[in-house]
Amino acid sequence: MNKLVLNISTISLSIVCGIVFLYSAYSKLFPIEGFEYTLADTGWVSWSLSLLFARLLIGFEFACGILLVANLWLKRFTIPIVSFTLIMFSLYLLFMLNEYGNTGDCGCFGQKFPLTPLEGLVKNLFLMVAMNVLYFYHPHFSLKFEKYAAYGIGIIALALPFILNPMSYSPPKEFRTQEVNTPINLSLLYQDTENQPPSVELRKGKYVIAFMSLTCQHCKLGAKKLHIMKEMNPSLPIHLILNGDASAVKPFFEATRAKNLSWSLFVGAEKFLSLSAPRLPQIYLVNNSIIEKKCNYMTLEQTEIETWLKKH
Repeated sequence: MNKLVLNISTISLSIVCGIVFLYSAYSKLFPIEGFEYTLADTGWVSWSLSLLFARLLIGFEFACGILLVANLWLKRFTIPIVSFTLIMFSLYLLFMLNEYGNTGDCGCFGQKFPLTPLEGLVKNLFLMVAMNVLYFYHPHFSLKFEKYAAYGIGIIALALPFILNPMSYSPPKEFRTQEVNTPINLSLLYQDTENQPPSVELRKGKYVIAFMSLTCQHCKLGAKKLHIMKEMNPSLPIHLILNGDASAVKPFFEATRAKNLSWSLFVGAEKFLSLSAPRLPQIYLVNNSIIEKKCNYMTLEQTEIETWLKKH
């Protein structure tokens, strides 16, 4: 092959791989909650640390992407670190395949472009083959300040997620838990002739009741977060009231892995909204058919539920 053509081809390949990394990082950043929950679900980091590690990992992906697009410091640094990253991501995907099968979204491209774990592995395999091609056939031109430029890019890239989507432990007022103390007619769930009643008695005692649409992306994120809370504390009394077509139930649970939660399907949008509200998901802390607190899934904390349950 003509050397010029080979050089142009490998330089272009590096740019394409870099764009994949950049898109992967950007897609996880907006919204970032799904990636935070994925990290918390591994059990390796706490809820609070998941906010930090999610942004650091996204920043690392940004750095890899920029260095590949710039064809910078490839053989001595970029290709080895990208290859190691791909191996680690692939091991995680193999774990997912073993635990859950080839279902749900691997999270490689956030909420924007869902891939199954097997599709994610194929994508990683393509990138690993590309890294080998770049290692052996890229011209590897060297710049005088290449190493220092790479360091600078790395620092800026790591800071980027914290700038674009800052960590916040003080949510806006509209996202905070609200004291409500209003009754809710849960008897409708048991008396409606078109729907099967819930398998648990929600009208008595304390329950976290979440009203969700089967096709709502925010609802799926909320269900995923509640699933992780249940994993961490199996005693939490959480119940999902789901609205939508029965055919959407399986994809919903594949995406959220929330099969450890009790749930019931309630068809009929008007009746469903009479219990919830137009904006979903709605998460209520209910005590003997009284909504004591109304929560936003993004800011709801497991400790908040546990504290509420202990109150008489």
